[in-house]
Amino acid sequence: MKGKFLGIIIFIVIFSSNQMLSQGLLSWNKDTSYYLYKIDYLSNTEKLIAEKITFDINLTKKQILDSLASFLSQTFFVTENKFFESKKKIKISIQKIIKLNLPERKCLIAVVNIDDQDQICMTTYFQGTTGGNNTFLMLVSNLMQPQLEFPLIDGVIILYNGTELKNMDHINLEGLISEREIDKYIRIAIQK
Repeated sequence: MKGKFLGIIIFIVIFSSNQMLSQGLLSWNKDTSYYLYKIDYLSNTEKLIAEKITFDINLTKKQILDSLASFLSQTFFVTENKFFESKKKIKISIQKIIKLNLPERKCLIAVVNIDDQDQICMTTYFQGTTGGNNTFLMLVSNLMQPQLEFPLIDGVIILYNGTELKNMDHINLEGLISEREIDKYIRIAIQK
C-alpha cells in the first residue's frame, strides 16, 4: 500500500512541477530570507505575519525543518486552556524527507507528524473554518518557506499520530500539499 501511495505522490509531484515550470510559477520570489509565520489575531481576517529570521549557513534542510517544527510546537500548538493542563503537549516532528530526482531538478517531500496523544487538535486546531485554515496556513507556510526561489521543501505530507489524515470539513491535510495552496497568503505577508 505504501508503494502505491508513494507512486501516486511521485506522479503528482512530477505533473505539478512540470505544470509550474511551464507556467513560470516556481520562482515568483527571489527572497533568500527565512520567516517565522504567525497568525494576525488582531485583525478579523486570516492573515499571516512574517518575521524574518536567520539560520546558520551550515545547517542542513532537515535541521532547519526540525527548528521550524519546534517553533510550531512551542508557539502555535500551545494549549493554554486549563482543560488541557494535564494533557500531553502537542509535538510536531519531521519524520523523514523523501528525495525525488526529476529531470528539471531534485524535489524534496517532508513527512511531518503531529504527535497529539490526547487528540487536542481534533477539538481545537482542526475545528471551524477559521481555526482549520489557520492551522493549515501555520503548518504549510512555516515548513515549506515558499517565499524562497525554490521552497525549502516542495511538498509536505502530514500525519496525525503516525497515520495519514483524511479530508475533514474545515481543514484538508490529506495527501501531498504544495506551496501553491498558500501562495497568496505568503505574498501578502512578506510584502509588508
